[in-house]
Parts: sequence; structure tokens; C-alpha cells
Amino acid sequence: MKALIHEIGVIDKQGNKHPVNFNKGLNIVTGKSSTGKSALIEIFDYCFGSGENTIPKGVITTSAATYYVAFSVNEEDMVIARDPELSTKAFFRRIDVFNSAKIESEFFNTTYFRPLKEFNKHLRDFFLDINDVDESLVARANRKNNAKAATPSIRSFSSFMLQHQNLVANKHALFYRFDQKEKCDQVIEHTKIFLGLVDQKFFHLSQEKERLSTDIKRFERQKETNKRTSESYKKNVGPVLSQLYALMGFKGEPLSLEKVLRHPQDAKDQLDDIIVPERINHNSDAITQRYNNLKLARNQKTAELRKLQRQATSINKHIQEEQRLVDNVKQFSSPKHVHISASVCPFCHTEKDTLRQSAEKLQQAITKVSGSLAQARPMKAKFESSLVDVQRNIEIVCRAQTELNQQITEIEKTEKKLVKQKSLYESILMQKAKLFTLLDTLNMADDAELEKQIKGLSKQIKNINKDLRKYDVQKGLESASAKVNKYMAEVGSHFEFEASYKPINLHFSFETFDLYHLSPESEKTYLRSMGSGANWLYCHVTLFLALHKYFAELGDKCAIPSILFLDQPTQVYFPNFNRDISDSFEEQKNQEAQQRTGKERALDEDIKAVENLFSQLSIYCNELELHNGFSPQIIVTDHADGLTLSNGASFESLVNGNRWRSRGLIEPVHYVQEDEQ
Repeated sequence: MKALIHEIGVIDKQGNKHPVNFNKGLNIVTGKSSTGKSALIEIFDYCFGSGENTIPKGVITTSAATYYVAFSVNEEDMVIARDPELSTKAFFRRIDVFNSAKIESEFFNTTYFRPLKEFNKHLRDFFLDINDVDESLVARANRKNNAKAATPSIRSFSSFMLQHQNLVANKHALFYRFDQKEKCDQVIEHTKIFLGLVDQKFFHLSQEKERLSTDIKRFERQKETNKRTSESYKKNVGPVLSQLYALMGFKGEPLSLEKVLRHPQDAKDQLDDIIVPERINHNSDAITQRYNNLKLARNQKTAELRKLQRQATSINKHIQEEQRLVDNVKQFSSPKHVHISASVCPFCHTEKDTLRQSAEKLQQAITKVSGSLAQARPMKAKFESSLVDVQRNIEIVCRAQTELNQQITEIEKTEKKLVKQKSLYESILMQKAKLFTLLDTLNMADDAELEKQIKGLSKQIKNINKDLRKYDVQKGLESASAKVNKYMAEVGSHFEFEASYKPINLHFSFETFDLYHLSPESEKTYLRSMGSGANWLYCHVTLFLALHKYFAELGDKCAIPSILFLDQPTQVYFPNFNRDISDSFEEQKNQEAQQRTGKERALDEDIKAVENLFSQLSIYCNELELHNGFSPQIIVTDHADGLTLSNGASFESLVNGNRWRSRGLIEPVHYVQEDEQ
């Protein structure tokens, strides 16, 4: 997202304004220690919706009444601010055109302050148009109070924009706020949104797909239930229909069971014409034949039941025998020693060892048998499985036998009614009513309508899948990572990595946010395993320049603001500058040169490395401006000054008056209780 900071400033308690102005492209704020350079990144972060005020304690925090940032998003100017006394609120005010002169104490009217949570959502709307990122409504329903998933926040942008002093050359961390797992996970999860790979429609489509899929599963379950219900009733229709035909005295079937089941409603209409008093055959023995057939079938089921019961008894006996054998084997132990005296002939006193040999063979046989018994494979599980199968078959046969008994009993009851002078047609009508009730149940279980609904829903899902394929998030993330890797190779080639990492081949993944160097032997070396602060610094700078180059290439598709803060990146070269209180950078350099021992690298070499770093930043901004029509705004706060850049750019123009050697953010400079570097 094209963004530009016009001004960062402080309104002190006396109403005085302390502004720092910035231009597009590369901006440098240079100065000695404790002048407020590092406070700029903290002021921006605080005004950008941070719930915590991390501005270094000292003159600035003691003096400040209001912190503010004037910036533009896609050429829409606005001012955001924070009042330390109103920690739970933030200021937002749109302006037609930025005019620094109009931003004064009275500008920050209390009516423009709003609750911080509301402020963050309002500011987010300038970067993102999205308020629901749930892909699953089921997952939402499982959350407490049916809460929505966390929506993208402007706070996540900070991870891509801010490289604090303790982060810019850190080997353990790359991104701001990633030490908090929840925030880290949210940034990674929302990256596909930030990069424009998905929009609000994607999430609504995902939700609708899940809803329709759930409906299809529900209808499929209903179909299965209907099928089981229908099959159950179909089994009952046959006997009832046969009983009806037998009572009517029909020898054949006027309407087959198959036709009745295929079209239940039509069958009812036809049976109304068939089951009439004048068609009753009083001389037919059809009911008697049915009665005999039912009894014969019952006898067969009884015989089948007895057979299965004998099988169950036999299997149970085998299980018991095996258990008894196992228990006996556990108690059995083979003899370890055999003592046999030699046999001596009483007449010739000759010894025979035949008995000894037989005893040894017997011992070997006993050992072999006991070993075989001990190693015998158990059969209990197989027996138990067989028993379960037999018991299930017994249940099936018992149910069939019960149904036959009911049909036989029903015939016997009908005959008793006839003996008591009850009408045969009355019994027929009762049987007909029973049949029609079953047929009505079959009509209710008809799943033609369900199938129609399933087809309709499946068609909708097909269309949704077609729309979702346009997003292809996985491919998009892989493509984005490949682009960033390509840009890192270009950017990194201009920095002074150690020889063992040349040519630098950094790889980054938008899916994991890991960064590593891939050697020609395909060995991965992660940032934490690289040596020297310079390597760590260049990894950070290379990655973030590549990221912002990719963001700029995406243009309005990318929600991340095109702003990057680098706070004191040269500290790896000038570690002693944290106590820089000199009136000029030249003076500080001379002190540094005197403090270095002969074993340390020459100061001139470090100066060249620093000049190269700033030169590459300048070249980077100029090239992107030329290529995209705008450049990410890079704000560097550092001690370095008076550098000669290789591209001919004027270092003085990049500083643009923001040199704090004789002053600071709050004038005049005070050092008492000031910790800011």
C-alpha cells in the first residue's frame, strides 16, 4: 500500500511543537546518543495503535503532552496521535492536504479521540476492506460466545515496518512482535490477506461451501436413514400382501410385490379395485396352503436355529478347553536333570547303558513337547470371533422365526373370527388397511426429493469451487516466496557477507516465515547459525528490502504500508557509539580509532561498509521510484554522518536538517535520566 510519513512530532506540555519532517524514499536522522533518535520508531509504533507505551523514559516522556504522526495512505492525508494521559484512547483526524503549520496544540481536539480498539479498526479500513476471516462457521460455533476469528489488525503491519535497535542485527529474531506466539501466528495466518491473495469474498465462499457440504451430509444421512427404514418396511410388505391375497382366495398375484414396491401410491389405487367383496373366492384353499407353507418355513428356521445353537455350545467348549490347557502349561515344567543308575547283569556283572540312552531321549522329547506347548499360538481370539458371528446369525434366525409365528398366529386368529361368525371381508379390510399403512410409510421415505436437493447443492458447491480455484492461496504464497527469494539474491549481492556465505543465497517462506542461506551443496544455514553481527544485519536488511520491493510491485493489492524503519543498523560496526556524546561524527570517529586495538578491523574498512550500506539503500529507493512510480519510504536513525555515497546522492539531502548533535527531538538536549540511545 502506498504510504508516506510527512511528520513525526511531539507537542510538549507548554504547547510547543517539536516536529521531524520526512520526504519520500530514503530519510536519515543522524546524531549523538540520547537525542531521541530511537524514540521516533517508538512514537510511530505508539501512535499506530500499540497498547503499550514503549517510548524511552527521559526528557521526551517527561515533556510530552501529545505524540503524533502525520502521514498519507494512497494520497489521503491524516493525523494520528496519542495522549499519555489517555492511554486507552487514540486520536484520528483526516485532513485535506498536509500542512505542518496547522498541526499545533489546538489541533488535537479531544472530540477526535476514540477508544483504542475502535481506532485500530477505523485505521485498518484505509488499508483493508475485510471484517470476517472465518473459513469455517463450525469452528466459530465452537468458540466461546460464537466469537469470530481475529480479523487482521494494523498492529500486524508493524512486524513488516519496524526494525528496532535490538532487532535489526538480531540472530534469534527477524520480525517485531514475533516473540509473542499468538501475534506471530496471526501475522502468518493473515499474510495471504495482506498480499491480496484473498479477499472478503474468499471467506464468504469458504463459509458457504462448508454450509452446503454440511447440508449435503445431512441429506445423505437422511437418505441412508430412509433407505434403512424403507428396507425394513419392504420386508413387512411381502408377508402382509401375501396374507391379503390368501384371504381373498387368489391363486396368483394380481399385482406383484415388485410393482407394489416400485410405485406404492399407484399400487394403492389398483388394490382398491382388486380388493372388493365380489372378488373373494370362498372356495379357495389359498389361505390353508399359506398356513402350511408358513409352518414348514418355521420348522426349517427352528432346525437352523438348533444347528446354530449347537455350534455356539461347541465353540464355547473349545474356548474353555483352550483356557484349561493354557493354565496347565503355565504350571508344567520339564525336568532339568535325569538321574539313572547303570544296569548290571547279576551273573556276569556287565554294565548296560541302554536305559540311560532311553532316558535322555525321553528327556529331549519332554523338553520338545513342553516347548511346543509353550510356543503354541493362542486360538481364543479366533474362537471368540466365530462365536460372535454365530450369535449374530442366531439373532437373525430368531427374528425370522418370530415374524413367521406372527403370520401363523394372524391366520389362526382370522379363522377363529370366522368360527364366531365374523365377516371374512372385515378381516380382509383390516389386512388391507395394514398394507396401506406400510405403503404410506414407503412414500414418506421416498428420497427422490432428497436426491434432487443434493444435486442442487452439489451444483452450487461446484460453482463455489470454481470461484475458489481462482484464489489458489498455496500457489500464491509459493510464488510470493519465490519472488522475494529472487529479490534477496539481487539485493544481497551488494552487501559484505562473509566469504563462506558468498554468493549469498537466502530463502524465505511466507508459510513459515523462516529465513536461511542455501549452500551450493543444498545445506541450509538458518540465521541463528550464522556468525558475526554483519551477517545478521545484512540478512535483516536484505530480507526487508526484498519484502518491500515485492510489496511495492503489488501496488494497491498489498495492504502493508510502504514504510520501513531501520534503527541504528551501523551498531555492528560502531559498538562503542552507544556512548557517542561528541559534537561531530568526525570527532567520534577519531575517538573510536584510538580505542581500537591492532587486532581489530581498521575503522576505514568499517566506514566503507557503512557507506556501502547507505549507498545501497539510496540506490534501492531510486530504482523502485523509477520502476514503480513510487518507492518505499525508508527512515534510518543512526550515528553515522558525512558519508560519501557511491551513487552520487548527497548525504546531506537525505539528512534534510535532521542532524542532532547540538539539539535533540526535544530542544534543548538534556542528558539527565535519559536512557534513549
